[in-house]
Amino acid sequence: MKVLLVDADSKKGFPNLALMKLSAYHKNKGHNVDLIKGIPTSPPLFHYDKSYISVIFHQNRERALNYAQMLSNCTIGGSGLDLKNILPQEIENIMPDYSLYNIDYSMGFTSRGCIRKCGFCIVPEKEGMIRNNVHITEFLHPDHKKVILLDNNFLASPKWESNLNFIIANKIKVNFNQGLDFRTLTPKSARLLGQTKTTTWHFNTKRLSFAFDNMKIESKLRKGIELLSDYGLKSCYIHIYVLVGYNTTIEEDLYRVEVIKELGAHPYIMRYNQTKGEYDILMHLSRWVNRRIYRNTPFEKYDYAKSLESYAKTFGKFCMHGVDYRGG
Repeated sequence: MKVLLVDADSKKGFPNLALMKLSAYHKNKGHNVDLIKGIPTSPPLFHYDKSYISVIFHQNRERALNYAQMLSNCTIGGSGLDLKNILPQEIENIMPDYSLYNIDYSMGFTSRGCIRKCGFCIVPEKEGMIRNNVHITEFLHPDHKKVILLDNNFLASPKWESNLNFIIANKIKVNFNQGLDFRTLTPKSARLLGQTKTTTWHFNTKRLSFAFDNMKIESKLRKGIELLSDYGLKSCYIHIYVLVGYNTTIEEDLYRVEVIKELGAHPYIMRYNQTKGEYDILMHLSRWVNRRIYRNTPFEKYDYAKSLESYAKTFGKFCMHGVDYRGG
């Protein structure tokens, strides 16, 4: 049996967990498995007895659906299509086929769901309240010393402590891919995190990620950074996501960036995915922050017009508030 797997989003370097599980399932049955990254414009050259398309991002939905019509016996799923469609248990609980993407690290969820009900997040609708999933050993390959944890709120998970102790005891490098929550940080969890080899998902830089999504958690953020510092995680290792374009003003966005800068941590702007405009003030803000320009140049002195011109030369015609800025 020939099986085709299509990674519709194909974020460079970042593997699709569901497809790795499907690959393991079919290879265990002796089937031949092929992977396509991205969505082709024409049908595959060979016939496949079964095909799967995984689409995580909503913007790729239509192209993925169109390509599915070119395939025989095709199953399509993922958050970009359906929040309720999940893998069968015999596939969900299998050790992923990491050779599909030729990676030397493992990936998985020790918990599902979240204790929060943030309006901008799909997790409450998709997974519900937080609950235990599996122990890390269920998806950590015996040959791997690196792991990406995809938990939505790891420190709120029922067995966070046992999983973290396992990671520490086995000297495993870990990336908390979805970030951690300052509101769930305690002296105990800060102490254990201080003993953990926390890194970026490239596993080449020490980092621990959190979020400053709304103004209400500022006191928790300040206390959390101080607590982490007490246990050896200096603020220079702290990476903080800043959601913009959802329910904050530009003044509040700038204030949050300044707070993070003041504390010695690193802000990173995340634009709400339903924010309108090809190049609005929020894109300008994200370039100023994410390119680290904020370190040396105040926002009000950042050359907005020059930035627009540079963007136009690179990406072509664009409009902001109905104006074509290439025309001056």
